[in-house]
Amino acid sequence: MGIDSYPIGAALITLVTALSVGGLLVVRKRCRPDELRKCHEVGGYLLSVIGTMYAVLLGLVVVDSMTKFQQARNVVEAEANCLADVFMLSERFPAAKAKKVQELCNFYCNQLIEKEWPAMTKGHIALPARRAAIRLIHEVTDFEPTTENEKAIYPLLVQEACQLWDNRRARTNIAQYGVPNIEWTVLIIGGVVTVVFTYFFGLESLGAQIVMTSMVSLLISLNLYLVVLFGAPFSGDLSVGEGAFKVDKLIFENQLGYRHDLDLDNSLFMHPDPHKKAQEITQLNTDRKKIENIDGAATTYRK
Repeated sequence: MGIDSYPIGAALITLVTALSVGGLLVVRKRCRPDELRKCHEVGGYLLSVIGTMYAVLLGLVVVDSMTKFQQARNVVEAEANCLADVFMLSERFPAAKAKKVQELCNFYCNQLIEKEWPAMTKGHIALPARRAAIRLIHEVTDFEPTTENEKAIYPLLVQEACQLWDNRRARTNIAQYGVPNIEWTVLIIGGVVTVVFTYFFGLESLGAQIVMTSMVSLLISLNLYLVVLFGAPFSGDLSVGEGAFKVDKLIFENQLGYRHDLDLDNSLFMHPDPHKKAQEITQLNTDRKKIENIDGAATTYRK
């Protein structure tokens, strides 16, 4: 469980807010309110400048991170769509060639789900998945169409295969490169400076100033946490999942004739209530077995 998990994030935001209030109490203990009021005129102008600059910077970074997250989601959907298109279009090839391409599509899909997605949570890629993609591309391009039907389908298939590779590269680039360290340094220092500037104002009511300082710190912390969540689209509690490829896997295995019982892996990942869906699946499997037993008994009776 890392910083991009909700419990850790909530604890960290609470800690930062508490530290900001602690800093205010230390300053108020050392400085009297009348001494701090001497800084109000100049401090007010400087806080306006610093606050505006930091607000613009933080807002741009948050928007950029959210855009990156949406881009990652779109790229994953596009890659899954291209993989499904390659699988379906290959059916127009000769039987042996089509089976080879389709098996490679299924193999690549499994590599993504089982190996690459766990690796992307750590900012890495899975070399077996990349090799599987290269094998698939080579298998698609290593074909000479002969019939008119094959000549019509082949350019579309090659185009989808190339788009598959392009989307894969875009996805892995997003997974490997998050928010730069220098950007984090500037954001954190800017947040600290903005909060510290609130200490130079002395209100008669210490409680009111504590509330205002804590709200400023809380707002900055929440926005920084948005950057944490959206800046790494494939890790944490808020992440782009492999659901699109699980749909592909279900289609591929059904088309290839693999045994595919209803289970949690292929029917729960998009359901809003997984526990309820699990009960439905259990009941469906039980009913299916009863029907199979009844059919078997009826067949035996007829004989």
